[in-house]
Amino acid sequence: MSKRLLVVLIALSMTLSCLFMTGCSTDEDDFPILYFPGGAAESQISIIQGTPSMNDFHELTVALPLSEDTVDLLMKLYYAKNNDLFPVEMTGADISIEYLSAISTPWVVNTITTTSIGETAESINTLEQQGLLPDIFLAADMNEMIDQETIIPFDQYLSDNSSILASTVYLNSLEALRTEQGHYGLPFYSTVYLLTGSREFLPEDGVPAYIMTEDELHEFIRDIRSSSSDGTTYVTRFYDADSLIPYMGDDLSESLHNEGLTSLTDAYGADPRVSRSCGMWLMNSGEIDTWSYYYPDGLYFTMLPTERVNAVVYPVCLSSACEDPEFASGFASFICFDRDAQMLLRRLEPLRGFFPPVTTRGVWDQISSDELFGAQSMLYEQYMNDAVYTIAGD
Repeated sequence: MSKRLLVVLIALSMTLSCLFMTGCSTDEDDFPILYFPGGAAESQISIIQGTPSMNDFHELTVALPLSEDTVDLLMKLYYAKNNDLFPVEMTGADISIEYLSAISTPWVVNTITTTSIGETAESINTLEQQGLLPDIFLAADMNEMIDQETIIPFDQYLSDNSSILASTVYLNSLEALRTEQGHYGLPFYSTVYLLTGSREFLPEDGVPAYIMTEDELHEFIRDIRSSSSDGTTYVTRFYDADSLIPYMGDDLSESLHNEGLTSLTDAYGADPRVSRSCGMWLMNSGEIDTWSYYYPDGLYFTMLPTERVNAVVYPVCLSSACEDPEFASGFASFICFDRDAQMLLRRLEPLRGFFPPVTTRGVWDQISSDELFGAQSMLYEQYMNDAVYTIAGD
């Protein structure tokens, strides 16, 4: 066979191979473009496959509500998944921590453990004065950060791990973080507004249904016992009905107030929640652990009787002072949207009441196994796609 014929055959073989690969259906791990509801062409974000210079040295400082060990393991997981070191039969829920810990990477990550709501503009300024300005951080008030030019949009840098599907992201939460100038934040987690009450003051019928109509809720509040077990006068059945107005309108709030079913203070002028004389109140799910530890008889929970869930999204933002924004944004999108990163994160950290930015089944299975709030979390899963998201700090 002549050399010329051999060259032709090789070229033809390569062409057919390319055509075959192009004609195949898109692999479920591909995540080429995110489309946003009602958005024009300019609102689309292109997702770059992989992150350049995977074996080059990178140093990153992050401020997240995670321990140093968790962030270090997430970085090792990021390296493993981009260098074919992640066992295909494993997930973030069951991969060996010892195996991850033993991975050596050319990257350094410095961790500032922040509160569950993130860094404020004031705390970021303090960190900057201390020479500890993070490259990415959870922002307590993204809009204030934009006004102060503390952060920049992710759009031109946004990259992701190849295991993400556009269909696995809660687009409403991501869309809430988009301004006319671009995406200044990626959803790290979200919380929901719900009603909670002390089991000490349960009516005779016991714990209410988790989903109630306004009338059923109103009747339940009427039925909450008017005195505690030791005979102490019980001050209020619902703390501050005005807090319901943004979520349920004026009618229910006014009717509760007119019936004397609410109070801002107890008999001594204190907050009824703090004095443990309050039967029910509006709460953010991120406060579940705080109040559960405080109430010895335990709490119960019920959804707001509205058509849609009211949620708060907490964004990870990119510092305008970041010297390696492409790498930083790649890591940010990985910890937010990669299913194994989310599984590992929730395996290592107590995040009760904080919901993930992804729809992935395995992540929600972990959340639903929680002994205190797992059953309720399963109900919220079906509502999060259509939730009304506000940005933390608004």
